[in-house]
Amino acid sequence: MVARTKALLWDRLAAIGPGLMRLTSAMRAVLGAAATLAVLTALQGSDMALLAGGFTAMVTSLAISDLHPRNQLITLGLGAPLFLAALTAGAVLAPYPTAAKMLFLLLIHLAVQARRFGARGLGLGIFGFMAFFLSQFTQARVVQLPQLGAAVLIAFGAVATVWYCAGPRTVSGVLTRLRRAFDGRLHDVLRDTASMIATGQDVHTRRRSLERHLDRLHASVLLIEDFLDERAVDRATDDLLLQHISHVEVAAQRLAVLTVRAARTQPSLNGLAERTARQQLAGRIQVLRHQLTVGTARPSEQYGEQLEDGPARRPAGSAHVRDCFQAVDELTAALRALGPRVGLRRERGTPAREPATLQGQAFAVERRGERDTASLKRAVTQQAFQVTAASALAIVGGHLLSPQLWYWAVAASWVVFIKNESIGEVLLQSLRRLTGTVIGVVAGYGLAALVGGDGPLLLVLLLVCMFGMFSMPSVAYWAVTFFITCMLSLLLALLGTFSTHVLLLRVEETALGVACGILAAVLILPTTVRRASDEELANFLLVLHRLLRATTGSPGAGTSTSWVRAAHDLDQALESFGKASLPLTHPLNPQRGRRDRARHLVELLEAAAYHARSLAATAGRFPAGQGAECATRLTAAADRAQETVTQLIRITRRRPGIASHTARPRVTRALSLLSDERRMRRPEQRLLLHIDHLDATLIVLARALDPLAPEPGHAPGRRPHGTGPRPAAPLRGTCTSATTAVPCAPRA
Repeated sequence: MVARTKALLWDRLAAIGPGLMRLTSAMRAVLGAAATLAVLTALQGSDMALLAGGFTAMVTSLAISDLHPRNQLITLGLGAPLFLAALTAGAVLAPYPTAAKMLFLLLIHLAVQARRFGARGLGLGIFGFMAFFLSQFTQARVVQLPQLGAAVLIAFGAVATVWYCAGPRTVSGVLTRLRRAFDGRLHDVLRDTASMIATGQDVHTRRRSLERHLDRLHASVLLIEDFLDERAVDRATDDLLLQHISHVEVAAQRLAVLTVRAARTQPSLNGLAERTARQQLAGRIQVLRHQLTVGTARPSEQYGEQLEDGPARRPAGSAHVRDCFQAVDELTAALRALGPRVGLRRERGTPAREPATLQGQAFAVERRGERDTASLKRAVTQQAFQVTAASALAIVGGHLLSPQLWYWAVAASWVVFIKNESIGEVLLQSLRRLTGTVIGVVAGYGLAALVGGDGPLLLVLLLVCMFGMFSMPSVAYWAVTFFITCMLSLLLALLGTFSTHVLLLRVEETALGVACGILAAVLILPTTVRRASDEELANFLLVLHRLLRATTGSPGAGTSTSWVRAAHDLDQALESFGKASLPLTHPLNPQRGRRDRARHLVELLEAAAYHARSLAATAGRFPAGQGAECATRLTAAADRAQETVTQLIRITRRRPGIASHTARPRVTRALSLLSDERRMRRPEQRLLLHIDHLDATLIVLARALDPLAPEPGHAPGRRPHGTGPRPAAPLRGTCTSATTAVPCAPRA
């Protein structure tokens, strides 16, 4: 009983944070800082050495975002000499403030340029910036460099030791944690589906909960795929795990869609058989949920036999309920194929292998070429000039506010550009930064006044604030800033320099820094939200075009892994589009019409990604004996979908501005859109069905982007599979209202 309770608690904890990454990062940061301070205190280091060591330990956890343990240590090893070099430069140029500021601007420019090298480049840029910032904050001099350098080296050594002892040291350890998070979130999805089917109603709160848990499940899958791409050790084993994880996710999503569809069909009062079928279906889902041993095991063969009742043993229910039984069977088979140890170990001497077929190799090359290096360099260079200009303005304005604390404004203007490109993203990040600072000043003042000069208690509160900073997700940046400001207040109280004037100056410098960042984003090579989202939308469509070509080129002949990886690229493109359009979809956006239209586009793209993901998983298991007739129909359907994608790419590149004056659409979550689509008649039509639904969703997307444009693919003789002749109006696969057209194809 105790072991089961412990497993359930661990399950819930793993489901909150994928792979316990945030919790591990926060724990490492706190333990690394505590170990550094303990060593420096034992060596009787000065207050400045303690400050430098604790600050360095915090920066290491902030700068390193690699998933692979080996890559983390490499970044840590490269960061140590870079940190020492920047700290030394700041101390040497301390008597020459003008030269120091010019070097600071050059360092900022190079730090932004380093982002083109991925996570490691971003981390090294943070190391360089923060080291120079530390030299300004401590007003370091050359004579103090030996003790500061020793404190920095002790901090790096303590952090490396803590990371090796407290975190996952092997690839299998990281994968085990990621798998545990995947299992926990799948557990939540099954709980919601069982609850919804048992009630016989599509309760709004249950559907919202199911949507949220599906999003979390998908996020954990993306994290696993990113880790497998990063380690790139054993391609064969990684591809096997990637394929099975994708099949489980697709099966779980399909079960959720069919559950919502079945829940919307109310059972009749006299439908005893229907109610019995629903109860048995809910019981099977509950059994599958409880038999899912989180983290270490998978449903056994005996468990699989227990669930595979077969058509003869299934209760007589509606067609929608029978579809749910089939979806449970598919999920059970996918979980059993996943196995307890797939991808968690590699035999010694096993070389990394590429995809087995020429088609897989060709797509792998195309996938690598998809990342437009020239475009990335152009965007990074553009942002480097923006950040440098914003920092220059912040230096000038910061000196007017405070000649001693001007670097706070520079830090604010630099931070608001991290992982942001468009004006809207910078504005949103600036508001978060300023909000967190204001709230943190109030809370920090209260904490510092309450604690007084109690040194040990101040240190404990500092570590607590550090834990809170690293445990917050990136979307809650205001909370991260809140904890940083609280830490600053406690640090000033610990050093004996705490005052209300300093805290108010912190708010003023932050406001100045974010204002400089916004001004630079608007005036220097500006990128609007519309332009950024359109670029990401065009990239999404290009990746979708490649996926359709890879999936339908020769079903059953290529590697299913290449198709699954193509779907992963599509998910990444969708994530990039969602991030680019976040300023429009944010609840604080005052333009409700633009906000609803942007949310409508996101939901349509999510529905399209679901069909593309399912298409890739289904194509990987395409029966080889279907014959030439099925292949011909599949090719025709794929040609229609690719034609629609091509038309959409043209619309995206010349999208008119009049779309903003159209009626506001009715925003519907992707799960509701998918559950409105018609029911599949026969399982063997799955591949054609997903292409057909994908095509219908893309047509609605084209109308949403440009209401005056002709319908994509509206040509004589074009007849989508299973739908009959395409009508001119309303769109095939949609029903119209006074506000918008949403997919709601009739059920068969």
